[in-house]
Amino acid sequence: MQSTSLVLIRFCLSAWVGAAVIFVITGVQDVTYQPFDSLTRDQLISLHFPVYYTMAWILLGGTFLGCLGIRNKELISPGRANLIFCLVVIILGMSLVDYIWIYSPLETMITPPGNPRPANFRVYHQASKYVNSINILLSLIAAVLINLPVKPQRPIES
Repeated sequence: MQSTSLVLIRFCLSAWVGAAVIFVITGVQDVTYQPFDSLTRDQLISLHFPVYYTMAWILLGGTFLGCLGIRNKELISPGRANLIFCLVVIILGMSLVDYIWIYSPLETMITPPGNPRPANFRVYHQASKYVNSINILLSLIAAVLINLPVKPQRPIES
């Protein structure tokens, strides 16, 4: 069970970091591509971000469940396991806060697509960029920590 949990954490957390980075690169390209008008940009945002949050919660949820299987076990040091668990809880919390209090208001500001954006759009957009950047950075740190070599198993003495 412990080995399966470790594999689950490594897979989900690494997949999330990769998916988030690819999403950010392509998402930023799409919404800053000059030939697209504001209607197209708004539609792209409405298409991409629900997938982003869905993937975040699936992969981070899998990571969380995996963390429950390795906490305070012999597979990795309890200190490292607890640090990773705390990071994952913070990352999940930030994702939830971002979705409810930042992304959801942003989405209503661009619905229907193509309408003029309200004055506070920029503040929410900046907040979203910072929160997501910190989220991805913490995810990367947690992924590096979980992918470090595990403690060697003690040989069984006869």
